[in-house]
Amino acid sequence: MKHYLLILASSAALAASQGAGAQAMGSGGGAMGDWEFRIGPVFQQSKNVSFNGGSKADIDSTTGVKIGAGFYVTDQLIIGGNFGYGQSSFNGTVQGNSSSTPGLPPSTAQIEGGHVDFSTLMFDATYTLLQGPIKPFGKVGLGWNWINTNIASGPPQTGCWWDPWWGYVCSGYQPTHGASSFAYQVGAGVQFNFNPSFAIDADYQYTWIDLKNTSSTPGFGAFELLFVWRFPAYH
Repeated sequence: MKHYLLILASSAALAASQGAGAQAMGSGGGAMGDWEFRIGPVFQQSKNVSFNGGSKADIDSTTGVKIGAGFYVTDQLIIGGNFGYGQSSFNGTVQGNSSSTPGLPPSTAQIEGGHVDFSTLMFDATYTLLQGPIKPFGKVGLGWNWINTNIASGPPQTGCWWDPWWGYVCSGYQPTHGASSFAYQVGAGVQFNFNPSFAIDADYQYTWIDLKNTSSTPGFGAFELLFVWRFPAYH
């Protein structure tokens, strides 16, 4: 956590010093009709998720990546879409069904050093405040999340097909447990505009994922550092 904050603070300080120079040139960021491309790291915080029946997962913090685009509906309102991807390790406890033998507790299984992949497609709206090169902003988003636990859900499968060059080709794959769920988020941060074509967004966001069979809707906090390139509108 501390080194994530240090990275964001250092980048913000650098951007602020550059932004002061940009202010002398009258740079205020994007304008209505502009498009922007954004990409950067996402520093995901750790999370403990509890499920109905007593199962739980302790997900470690990790660093993912986000890529997206946006359109300036007005000078302050940006409508866009983003795709994010990350991987993390986790430990967990799987609580089994009640024992059929009277007096015996339900069976449990421990997961150590598990590996989870997650991706999110999010459509968001960002609203910037103030004028000038340094702009606070808030954002909200709606989208969809996919999770692959990499825990086997059945025996390995093999598929074969005919290739005109190689002949019969067979490959195997392992079906795993996963989930796809509705997701929504809120966030706030600061945008540092170096010039009308380039900016850095530093923000904190919180995303809720509507996972099934959880004791409550889990939320995940993350810091973002996005590099933004703008393409001006032609009037």
